[in-house]
Amino acid sequence: MGLKKKAEMILLFNDAIDAIDEPLKNVIALDDDIEAIHQYRVKIRQLRSLIAFFKPKLNEKTASEINLRLKEMASVFSKARELDVLSHHWSEISDDQVPQQHDFGIALVNAKKQARIEAYANFKATQAKNDLIWIKEQFESMFESDKKLSQFIEKRLSRWLASIREDIEKLDITDYPTMHQLRIRIKRLRYALTLLNDYVDELMIEKIKPSKLWAEQLGVICDYQRIKVILDELFVREDEPKYILLDSLKSDVDEIHEQLKNTKL
Repeated sequence: MGLKKKAEMILLFNDAIDAIDEPLKNVIALDDDIEAIHQYRVKIRQLRSLIAFFKPKLNEKTASEINLRLKEMASVFSKARELDVLSHHWSEISDDQVPQQHDFGIALVNAKKQARIEAYANFKATQAKNDLIWIKEQFESMFESDKKLSQFIEKRLSRWLASIREDIEKLDITDYPTMHQLRIRIKRLRYALTLLNDYVDELMIEKIKPSKLWAEQLGVICDYQRIKVILDELFVREDEPKYILLDSLKSDVDEIHEQLKNTKL
């Protein structure tokens, strides 16, 4: 890799690292907006997607250590994010005038608050900031391969896309682990296409929109599968609001499943 191209890649990674700073400030400020934690985790995923994309060109040991730190930074808020999503779904369909639904909503809000308390108890803001500084320092010496950049990007994207298409053909939406992994790979493809748009041809750029749609739609299906588990953990009794929420989500899943059949990636 030439010095100019290497400098371009280091700048690309540095920009992705810097993009984590703003949502990190909101998280540190205890912003209770549903988007605060979400955007923090999204920006971390974008950086991890870049690392996954360039893995063959990176120092394996350092890349693994960076990935581990980023994963830990995001996973602290995993449960809090899930409860944010669950509470948001309920707020869209609930009738707060019905006593049973009102009590159910209060229970969800309390669970959401508790998840945030637990997340912040494990969140180390200074460590997160220091980790980002350390990660940025590593990229000066991360790139090891001298393969041509444009050829690498083109081939890598083509392979990712072909592999994803194969797995879409055999997708089973009742198989949560496999579906969840497929969604992660589709999101990585979208982030790579978006962040590398200056190095990608127009045909590949056109895949950004359908990959975003696939990721979002699979997200609804994944949410449904996870929410079933979370509700069973939170509410042992067979409460009616629990099934009102699940029925609403199941209706969305059925509609989205049909849409996916007509969404070509």
